[in-house]
Order: sequence, then structure tokens, then C-alpha cells
Amino acid sequence: MSRTLEPEPMDDATEVQEYQQMDHQGVNAAFVDDLIAGGGVGPRVIDLGCGTALIPVLLCQKRSDVEVVGVDSSVEMLEAARIEIELGSVTGRVHLEHADCKVLEGFQDAAADTVISNTMLHHVAEPARVVAQAMRVLAPGGRLFLRDLVRPATEAEVESLVALHAEDETEYARQLLRQSLHAALTVDEITTIAAAHGIPGTAIRMTSDRHWTLDWIKPEAVERSGD
Repeated sequence: MSRTLEPEPMDDATEVQEYQQMDHQGVNAAFVDDLIAGGGVGPRVIDLGCGTALIPVLLCQKRSDVEVVGVDSSVEMLEAARIEIELGSVTGRVHLEHADCKVLEGFQDAAADTVISNTMLHHVAEPARVVAQAMRVLAPGGRLFLRDLVRPATEAEVESLVALHAEDETEYARQLLRQSLHAALTVDEITTIAAAHGIPGTAIRMTSDRHWTLDWIKPEAVERSGD
């Protein structure tokens, strides 16, 4: 099944409200738990495509030693994120930036000890550009932790996943999942993108019936001795 793109930013207030009504708790908790269990995190974390900042908030609640910069291209999402940060009592530890994750203007090289992203790459027509920026802002020795949906091979598999995971959601939510699965990358596609940046295929694996995860440590810079 070929990839069918969906609009990148969710910048309509009604759409953001619909998104907030969806049940993200289990997926977000699994992301944060797997991130913490899998290795070192932070202290400087950048979340690419943070949305309403539920993952940065949860991460800061579970780890008192990290600060997160959440980046998103949607103004409406960031407005909702500000409320979640206050409600989550992590004001001053989660900072928000309105930016295009394919460019990340204003972000210095090696700015983060950990770069994370959850189910954002499928929104982007050129996900390789996001991975390139993630690599740029990640410090040597830092950790890259990306998770996203996997595009099924057939329409029947798409409908099976929608029925399984969105049965109790609204029709809007079911259609959003359907579109997201059509727009997602296959494991082979993300493996090819990663390989172009020196990330081995062993860093990528299926971690649910609908998600792949890339978990990788950027090598330390190699010091060259003089002649």
C-alpha cells in the first residue's frame, strides 16, 4: 500500500479540541516508560512535534532532573500545551517553541542530550529532513528516541487496527487514525532514512502491533591526534 500524506499542522481550534478528547493516556505512558527504562534521559530534552505537551509533562513528572523544550508548528496545539503544563505543575521545566521541525531555526547544534518524538513523522512529507535536524541538535553521546505508526500492507489491516484501537472513539478519531496509518512509514522506509545518518537497522524495531521505535545513542566525537 503506497503512502498517502495528510496535512502537516493541526492548526484549527476545533480539530485540536477533538484531538484532546481522544484517549492518549496509554500510548503516552508507554512512550515515557519505555524511554526511561531504555537508558539515560536528559537533562536537556527536545520533543519534536510535542502537540499539547502531554509527553513532556509526564516525563517531567516522572523525572525531576530533566527539562524539555517542546517544538511544534501548530499555534493552536501550543496554546493547549500551555494549559497542560500549568495543570501538570511543571511550569518552568517545559518550554515551548513554535518552529518547523524540518528546519529548527534558532536551535544550536548539539543543543540536547536527548531528542524524542512520538507519532509526528507520519505528518511530514519529507521525514528525512526531521531526522536530519534531530541529528544536528543532538549532542554527541546523546540519545535519539523516535516512535511512530507503521503503515500496514493492506486496507484490510488498516481497518482491523482502527477497529481494535479506536472502537470507543468518535468517528473523527477513527478517521484520524485511518489517515495516520495511510501516511505512516514502513519499517523498511524508516530504516533507509536512518541508515543515511549512520543509524543501524538494529536500532529500529516493532514495539507494538502498530508502532516502530528507533532508540539509538549518537557516537561521541572522535578526537584526532596531530602528526
